[in-house]
Amino acid sequence: MKTRIVVVTEYFYPAERNDAILITKIVKALSISNNIEVICTSTLEEKKELDFLDGKIHRLKNLNITSKNIILRVFKLLYLTFQLIFKSIFFLKKNDKVFIVTNPVFLLPFIVFFKKIKKFEVTLLVYDVFPENLIATNLLKEQSLFYKLLKKIYDWSYNNVDKMIVIGRDMQEFIQKKTNNIKDIFLIENWCDYKKIIPMKKEDNSIIKRFNLENRIVFSFVGNFGLVQGIENLLNAASLVKNEEFVLLFIGDGGEKRKIENFIENNHRDNVLYAGKYPGSEENIFLNACDVAIVSLNDSMYGLGVPSKSYYNMAAEKPLLYVGDKNTEIAKVINENSIGWICESSNSQQLADLIDKICEEKNNFSKLGKKSRETLIKYYSEEVILNKYKEIYK
Repeated sequence: MKTRIVVVTEYFYPAERNDAILITKIVKALSISNNIEVICTSTLEEKKELDFLDGKIHRLKNLNITSKNIILRVFKLLYLTFQLIFKSIFFLKKNDKVFIVTNPVFLLPFIVFFKKIKKFEVTLLVYDVFPENLIATNLLKEQSLFYKLLKKIYDWSYNNVDKMIVIGRDMQEFIQKKTNNIKDIFLIENWCDYKKIIPMKKEDNSIIKRFNLENRIVFSFVGNFGLVQGIENLLNAASLVKNEEFVLLFIGDGGEKRKIENFIENNHRDNVLYAGKYPGSEENIFLNACDVAIVSLNDSMYGLGVPSKSYYNMAAEKPLLYVGDKNTEIAKVINENSIGWICESSNSQQLADLIDKICEEKNNFSKLGKKSRETLIKYYSEEVILNKYKEIYK
Protein backbone atom coordinates (compact mmCIF):
# COMPACT_ATOMS: atom_id res chain seq x y z
CA MET A 1 0.00 0.00 0.00
CA LYS A 2 1.34 3.43 -0.98
CA THR A 3 2.20 5.92 1.76
CA ARG A 4 -0.31 8.80 2.00
CA ILE A 5 1.56 12.11 1.96
CA VAL A 6 -0.52 15.23 2.55
CA VAL A 7 1.10 18.49 1.42
CA VAL A 8 -0.33 21.56 3.16
CA THR A 9 0.83 24.77 1.53
CA GLU A 10 -0.28 28.30 0.76
CA TYR A 11 1.38 28.42 -2.67
CA PHE A 12 0.99 25.79 -5.37
CA TYR A 13 0.36 25.45 -9.11
CA PRO A 14 -0.56 27.60 -11.04
CA ALA A 15 0.96 30.42 -8.93
CA GLU A 16 4.07 31.83 -10.64
CA ARG A 17 6.03 32.34 -7.42
CA ASN A 18 9.28 30.41 -7.28
CA ASP A 19 8.27 28.49 -4.12
CA ALA A 20 4.96 27.44 -5.75
CA ILE A 21 6.83 26.11 -8.78
CA LEU A 22 9.31 24.20 -6.61
CA ILE A 23 6.65 22.65 -4.36
CA THR A 24 4.61 21.57 -7.39
CA LYS A 25 7.70 19.81 -8.80
CA ILE A 26 8.37 18.12 -5.45
CA VAL A 27 4.78 16.87 -5.33
CA LYS A 28 5.02 15.50 -8.87
CA ALA A 29 8.24 13.63 -8.04
CA LEU A 30 6.81 12.14 -4.83
CA SER A 31 3.53 11.15 -6.51
CA ILE A 32 5.30 8.47 -8.57
CA SER A 33 5.70 6.16 -5.54
CA ASN A 34 3.26 7.65 -3.02
CA ASN A 35 -0.39 8.58 -2.65
CA ILE A 36 -0.27 12.40 -2.63
CA GLU A 37 -2.99 14.82 -1.54
CA VAL A 38 -2.55 18.61 -1.61
CA ILE A 39 -4.34 21.23 0.47
CA CYS A 40 -3.59 24.74 -0.80
CA THR A 41 -4.97 28.26 -1.18
CA SER A 42 -3.70 28.88 -4.72
CA THR A 43 -6.71 29.33 -6.99
CA LEU A 44 -6.82 27.55 -10.33
CA GLU A 45 -8.18 30.64 -12.12
CA GLU A 46 -8.50 29.74 -15.83
CA LYS A 47 -5.75 27.12 -15.87
CA LYS A 48 -6.35 23.40 -16.35
CA GLU A 49 -5.95 21.20 -13.27
CA LEU A 50 -2.89 18.94 -12.95
CA ASP A 51 -3.63 15.54 -14.51
CA PHE A 52 -1.34 13.52 -12.23
CA LEU A 53 -3.26 14.73 -9.15
CA ASP A 54 -6.77 14.48 -10.54
CA GLY A 55 -9.23 14.82 -7.63
CA LYS A 56 -6.46 15.05 -5.06
CA ILE A 57 -5.94 18.81 -4.92
CA HIS A 58 -8.13 20.57 -2.36
CA ARG A 59 -8.16 24.26 -3.24
CA LEU A 60 -9.46 26.56 -0.52
CA LYS A 61 -10.95 30.00 -1.02
CA ASN A 62 -8.42 32.81 -1.31
CA LEU A 63 -8.80 36.54 -0.77
CA ASN A 64 -8.01 38.90 -3.64
CA ILE A 65 -6.19 41.47 -1.50
CA THR A 66 -3.16 43.05 -3.16
CA SER A 67 -2.95 46.16 -0.97
CA LYS A 68 0.35 46.88 0.80
CA ASN A 69 -1.57 47.99 3.89
CA ILE A 70 -0.09 45.99 6.77
CA ILE A 71 -3.47 45.45 8.50
CA LEU A 72 -5.06 44.05 5.33
CA ARG A 73 -2.04 41.84 4.68
CA VAL A 74 -2.12 40.41 8.21
CA PHE A 75 -5.88 39.83 7.88
CA LYS A 76 -5.34 37.93 4.61
CA LEU A 77 -2.55 35.88 6.19
CA LEU A 78 -4.73 34.92 9.17
CA TYR A 79 -7.66 34.09 6.89
CA LEU A 80 -5.56 31.79 4.70
CA THR A 81 -3.92 30.17 7.73
CA PHE A 82 -7.22 29.32 9.39
CA GLN A 83 -8.60 28.02 6.11
CA LEU A 84 -5.70 25.57 5.94
CA ILE A 85 -5.95 24.68 9.63
CA PHE A 86 -9.71 24.04 9.52
CA LYS A 87 -9.36 21.78 6.47
CA SER A 88 -6.40 19.95 8.01
CA ILE A 89 -8.22 19.20 11.30
CA PHE A 90 -10.79 17.03 9.51
CA PHE A 91 -8.64 15.78 6.63
CA LEU A 92 -5.47 14.51 8.32
CA LYS A 93 -5.46 10.97 9.67
CA LYS A 94 -3.33 8.83 11.95
CA ASN A 95 -0.10 7.64 10.28
CA ASP A 96 -0.32 10.24 7.49
CA LYS A 97 2.95 11.83 6.46
CA VAL A 98 2.31 15.58 6.41
CA PHE A 99 4.60 17.86 4.40
CA ILE A 100 4.47 21.58 5.19
CA VAL A 101 6.47 24.67 4.32
CA THR A 102 7.30 27.65 6.52
CA ASN A 103 4.56 29.74 4.92
CA PRO A 104 2.04 30.78 5.93
CA VAL A 105 4.05 31.37 9.09
CA PHE A 106 1.23 30.72 11.58
CA LEU A 107 0.46 27.24 10.21
CA LEU A 108 3.39 25.39 11.81
CA PRO A 109 2.41 25.58 15.53
CA PHE A 110 -1.16 24.43 14.80
CA ILE A 111 -0.06 21.48 12.67
CA VAL A 112 2.42 20.40 15.36
CA PHE A 113 -0.30 20.72 18.02
CA PHE A 114 -2.69 18.50 16.00
CA LYS A 115 0.14 16.05 15.34
CA LYS A 116 0.22 15.35 19.10
CA ILE A 117 -3.48 14.48 19.03
CA LYS A 118 -3.84 12.65 15.70
CA LYS A 119 -0.42 10.95 15.65
CA PHE A 120 0.72 11.76 12.13
CA GLU A 121 4.28 12.51 10.97
CA VAL A 122 5.36 16.05 10.04
CA THR A 123 8.15 17.02 7.67
CA LEU A 124 8.95 20.75 7.56
CA LEU A 125 10.63 22.39 4.55
CA VAL A 126 12.35 25.52 5.87
CA TYR A 127 12.47 28.40 3.41
CA ASP A 128 12.49 31.17 6.05
CA VAL A 129 13.21 30.94 9.77
CA PHE A 130 10.46 32.61 11.80
CA PRO A 131 10.45 34.64 14.04
CA GLU A 132 14.18 35.34 13.75
CA ASN A 133 13.63 36.85 10.29
CA LEU A 134 11.54 39.59 11.96
CA ILE A 135 14.67 40.71 13.81
CA ALA A 136 16.72 40.65 10.58
CA THR A 137 14.17 42.91 8.87
CA ASN A 138 13.86 45.23 11.92
CA LEU A 139 10.16 44.50 12.29
CA LEU A 140 10.66 43.45 15.92
CA LYS A 141 13.29 44.01 18.60
CA GLU A 142 14.94 41.01 20.20
CA GLN A 143 14.14 42.38 23.66
CA SER A 144 10.40 42.73 23.03
CA LEU A 145 8.02 40.48 24.96
CA PHE A 146 6.08 39.69 21.78
CA TYR A 147 9.21 38.40 20.06
CA LYS A 148 10.18 36.31 23.09
CA LEU A 149 6.71 34.75 23.12
CA LEU A 150 6.87 33.98 19.39
CA LYS A 151 10.32 32.47 19.75
CA LYS A 152 9.15 30.16 22.54
CA ILE A 153 6.21 28.95 20.43
CA TYR A 154 8.29 28.39 17.30
CA ASP A 155 11.24 26.81 19.10
CA TRP A 156 8.75 24.32 20.55
CA SER A 157 7.27 23.76 17.08
CA TYR A 158 10.65 23.14 15.45
CA ASN A 159 11.57 20.71 18.21
CA ASN A 160 8.39 18.71 17.69
CA VAL A 161 8.38 18.11 13.94
CA ASP A 162 9.71 14.71 12.86
CA LYS A 163 11.95 15.74 9.97
CA MET A 164 13.30 19.05 8.73
CA ILE A 165 14.61 19.99 5.32
CA VAL A 166 16.85 23.05 4.99
CA ILE A 167 18.12 24.68 1.80
CA GLY A 168 21.59 25.81 2.90
CA ARG A 169 24.49 24.82 5.12
CA ASP A 170 24.33 28.06 7.13
CA MET A 171 20.61 27.40 7.67
CA GLN A 172 21.41 23.85 8.76
CA GLU A 173 23.84 25.21 11.35
CA PHE A 174 21.28 27.75 12.55
CA ILE A 175 18.48 25.17 12.90
CA GLN A 176 20.78 22.73 14.71
CA LYS A 177 21.38 25.39 17.36
CA LYS A 178 17.67 26.22 17.48
CA THR A 179 16.81 22.56 18.13
CA ASN A 180 19.82 21.77 20.35
CA ASN A 181 21.16 19.26 17.79
CA ILE A 182 18.46 16.70 18.55
CA LYS A 183 16.73 16.66 15.15
CA ASP A 184 17.42 14.93 11.85
CA ILE A 185 17.98 17.80 9.46
CA PHE A 186 18.23 17.04 5.75
CA LEU A 187 20.13 19.45 3.51
CA ILE A 188 18.33 19.67 0.17
CA GLU A 189 19.23 22.75 -1.80
CA ASN A 190 16.92 24.69 -4.09
CA TRP A 191 17.32 24.08 -7.78
CA CYS A 192 16.48 25.37 -11.22
CA ASP A 193 15.09 23.80 -14.39
CA TYR A 194 18.09 24.70 -16.55
CA LYS A 195 16.39 23.35 -19.68
CA LYS A 196 13.97 26.29 -19.61
CA ILE A 197 16.72 28.90 -19.35
CA ILE A 198 18.68 29.36 -22.56
CA PRO A 199 21.90 31.43 -22.38
CA MET A 200 22.03 34.10 -25.06
CA LYS A 201 24.52 36.64 -26.34
CA LYS A 202 24.30 39.92 -24.47
CA GLU A 203 24.09 41.96 -27.67
CA ASP A 204 20.96 40.04 -28.71
CA ASN A 205 19.11 40.84 -25.48
CA SER A 206 16.15 43.24 -25.79
CA ILE A 207 16.83 44.93 -22.41
CA ILE A 208 20.48 45.48 -23.34
CA LYS A 209 19.39 46.97 -26.67
CA ARG A 210 16.74 49.14 -25.02
CA PHE A 211 19.36 50.88 -22.87
CA ASN A 212 22.19 50.71 -25.45
CA LEU A 213 24.40 48.65 -23.13
CA GLU A 214 26.09 46.48 -25.76
CA ASN A 215 29.50 48.05 -25.00
CA ARG A 216 29.07 48.47 -21.25
CA ILE A 217 30.00 45.99 -18.47
CA VAL A 218 26.61 45.20 -17.00
CA PHE A 219 26.12 43.98 -13.43
CA SER A 220 22.46 43.12 -12.81
CA PHE A 221 20.44 42.73 -9.64
CA VAL A 222 17.27 40.80 -10.44
CA GLY A 223 14.42 40.09 -8.02
CA ASN A 224 13.03 41.56 -4.83
CA PHE A 225 14.24 44.96 -3.64
CA GLY A 226 13.70 44.29 0.08
CA LEU A 227 15.17 45.54 3.34
CA VAL A 228 17.57 42.59 3.65
CA GLN A 229 18.96 42.77 0.11
CA GLY A 230 21.42 45.56 0.89
CA ILE A 231 20.18 47.83 -1.92
CA GLU A 232 21.65 50.99 -0.37
CA ASN A 233 25.08 49.36 -0.15
CA LEU A 234 24.92 48.49 -3.88
CA LEU A 235 23.93 52.04 -4.78
CA ASN A 236 26.70 53.57 -2.66
CA ALA A 237 29.22 51.22 -4.25
CA ALA A 238 28.03 52.16 -7.75
CA SER A 239 28.77 55.82 -6.98
CA LEU A 240 32.36 54.87 -6.02
CA VAL A 241 33.20 52.61 -8.98
CA LYS A 242 35.89 54.17 -11.19
CA ASN A 243 35.49 52.10 -14.35
CA GLU A 244 33.51 54.13 -16.89
CA GLU A 245 32.19 51.02 -18.65
CA PHE A 246 30.43 49.76 -15.50
CA VAL A 247 26.65 49.94 -15.15
CA LEU A 248 24.39 48.52 -12.42
CA LEU A 249 21.05 47.36 -13.81
CA PHE A 250 18.08 46.68 -11.49
CA ILE A 251 15.22 44.45 -12.65
CA GLY A 252 12.33 43.68 -10.31
CA ASP A 253 10.26 45.34 -7.61
CA GLY A 254 10.02 45.78 -3.86
CA GLY A 255 10.00 48.13 -0.91
CA GLU A 256 13.37 49.70 -1.78
CA LYS A 257 12.39 50.56 -5.37
CA ARG A 258 11.87 54.24 -4.58
CA LYS A 259 15.40 54.41 -3.17
CA ILE A 260 16.74 53.15 -6.52
CA GLU A 261 14.63 55.62 -8.48
CA ASN A 262 15.76 58.53 -6.29
CA PHE A 263 19.39 57.53 -6.76
CA ILE A 264 18.97 57.41 -10.54
CA GLU A 265 17.35 60.85 -10.57
CA ASN A 266 20.29 62.35 -8.67
CA ASN A 267 23.17 60.30 -10.09
CA HIS A 268 25.11 62.44 -12.53
CA ARG A 269 27.30 59.52 -13.69
CA ASP A 270 24.39 57.62 -15.27
CA ASN A 271 25.78 54.21 -14.25
CA VAL A 272 22.65 52.91 -12.47
CA LEU A 273 19.51 51.94 -14.41
CA TYR A 274 16.10 50.49 -13.57
CA ALA A 275 14.51 48.32 -16.28
CA GLY A 276 11.22 47.65 -14.49
CA LYS A 277 9.52 44.42 -13.50
CA TYR A 278 9.16 41.45 -15.86
CA PRO A 279 6.84 38.41 -15.57
CA GLY A 280 8.35 34.98 -14.90
CA SER A 281 7.49 33.95 -18.46
CA GLU A 282 10.25 36.33 -19.66
CA GLU A 283 13.00 34.96 -17.41
CA ASN A 284 15.20 34.16 -20.41
CA ILE A 285 15.24 37.86 -21.25
CA PHE A 286 15.88 39.42 -17.84
CA LEU A 287 18.32 36.74 -16.62
CA ASN A 288 20.48 37.23 -19.72
CA ALA A 289 20.59 41.02 -19.49
CA CYS A 290 24.05 41.25 -17.89
CA ASP A 291 27.67 40.15 -17.80
CA VAL A 292 27.73 39.50 -14.04
CA ALA A 293 24.77 38.66 -11.77
CA ILE A 294 24.71 40.19 -8.28
CA VAL A 295 23.24 38.34 -5.31
CA SER A 296 23.14 40.35 -2.09
CA LEU A 297 22.02 39.69 1.50
CA ASN A 298 22.64 41.56 4.75
CA ASP A 299 24.68 39.73 7.38
CA SER A 300 21.57 39.73 9.58
CA MET A 301 20.15 37.04 7.26
CA TYR A 302 22.84 34.47 8.06
CA GLY A 303 21.15 31.09 8.36
CA LEU A 304 17.68 32.52 7.73
CA GLY A 305 17.33 32.10 3.96
CA VAL A 306 19.05 31.24 0.68
CA PRO A 307 18.48 33.41 -2.44
CA SER A 308 17.06 30.91 -4.95
CA LYS A 309 17.64 33.36 -7.80
CA SER A 310 21.34 32.41 -7.62
CA TYR A 311 20.57 29.09 -9.32
CA TYR A 312 18.64 30.84 -12.09
CA ASN A 313 21.56 33.21 -12.68
CA MET A 314 23.86 30.20 -12.89
CA ALA A 315 21.55 28.51 -15.41
CA ALA A 316 21.76 31.65 -17.57
CA GLU A 317 25.54 31.13 -17.71
CA LYS A 318 26.39 34.12 -15.51
CA PRO A 319 29.28 34.41 -13.05
CA LEU A 320 28.06 35.51 -9.60
CA LEU A 321 29.08 38.42 -7.42
CA TYR A 322 27.82 37.59 -3.93
CA VAL A 323 27.62 40.40 -1.40
CA GLY A 324 27.17 38.96 2.08
CA ASP A 325 28.64 36.65 4.71
CA LYS A 326 31.39 34.41 3.29
CA ASN A 327 30.05 31.39 5.22
CA THR A 328 26.55 31.40 3.70
CA GLU A 329 25.42 28.76 1.20
CA ILE A 330 25.80 30.80 -1.99
CA ALA A 331 29.21 32.12 -0.95
CA LYS A 332 30.35 28.53 -0.40
CA VAL A 333 28.99 27.46 -3.80
CA ILE A 334 30.96 30.26 -5.47
CA ASN A 335 34.17 29.43 -3.58
CA GLU A 336 33.96 25.65 -4.05
CA ASN A 337 33.33 25.91 -7.79
CA SER A 338 35.26 29.10 -8.67
CA ILE A 339 32.30 30.74 -10.43
CA GLY A 340 32.53 34.31 -9.19
CA TRP A 341 33.47 36.67 -6.40
CA ILE A 342 32.48 37.38 -2.78
CA CYS A 343 32.43 40.68 -0.90
CA GLU A 344 31.32 41.39 2.65
CA SER A 345 28.12 43.38 3.02
CA SER A 346 27.89 46.97 4.26
CA ASN A 347 31.30 47.96 2.90
CA SER A 348 30.61 50.10 -0.14
CA GLN A 349 34.23 51.04 -0.82
CA GLN A 350 35.39 47.42 -0.71
CA LEU A 351 32.58 46.44 -3.07
CA ALA A 352 33.41 49.29 -5.47
CA ASP A 353 37.09 48.27 -5.51
CA LEU A 354 36.12 44.66 -6.21
CA ILE A 355 33.81 45.71 -9.07
CA ASP A 356 36.67 47.70 -10.61
CA LYS A 357 38.86 44.60 -10.35
CA ILE A 358 36.15 42.39 -11.88
CA CYS A 359 35.75 44.80 -14.80
CA GLU A 360 39.43 44.26 -15.62
CA GLU A 361 38.66 40.52 -15.96
CA LYS A 362 35.90 40.98 -18.55
CA ASN A 363 37.61 38.65 -21.04
CA ASN A 364 37.15 35.86 -18.47
CA PHE A 365 33.37 36.31 -18.05
CA SER A 366 32.41 33.77 -20.72
CA LYS A 367 34.61 31.03 -19.22
CA LEU A 368 33.28 31.69 -15.70
CA GLY A 369 29.71 31.75 -16.98
CA LYS A 370 30.03 28.37 -18.68
CA LYS A 371 31.48 26.92 -15.48
CA SER A 372 28.60 28.45 -13.52
CA ARG A 373 25.99 26.66 -15.66
CA GLU A 374 27.97 23.40 -15.57
CA THR A 375 27.97 23.59 -11.74
CA LEU A 376 24.21 24.15 -11.73
CA ILE A 377 23.59 21.14 -13.98
CA LYS A 378 25.92 18.88 -11.99
CA TYR A 379 24.76 19.73 -8.45
CA TYR A 380 21.54 21.77 -8.54
CA SER A 381 19.50 20.48 -11.46
CA GLU A 382 15.89 19.40 -11.01
CA GLU A 383 16.76 15.70 -11.40
CA VAL A 384 19.57 15.77 -8.81
CA ILE A 385 17.61 17.63 -6.12
CA LEU A 386 14.28 15.83 -6.58
CA ASN A 387 16.06 12.49 -6.09
CA LYS A 388 16.98 13.72 -2.60
CA TYR A 389 13.29 14.30 -1.80
CA LYS A 390 12.43 10.82 -3.04
CA GLU A 391 15.05 9.36 -0.70
CA ILE A 392 13.35 10.87 2.36
CA TYR A 393 10.11 9.01 1.60
CA LYS A 394 11.61 5.72 0.45
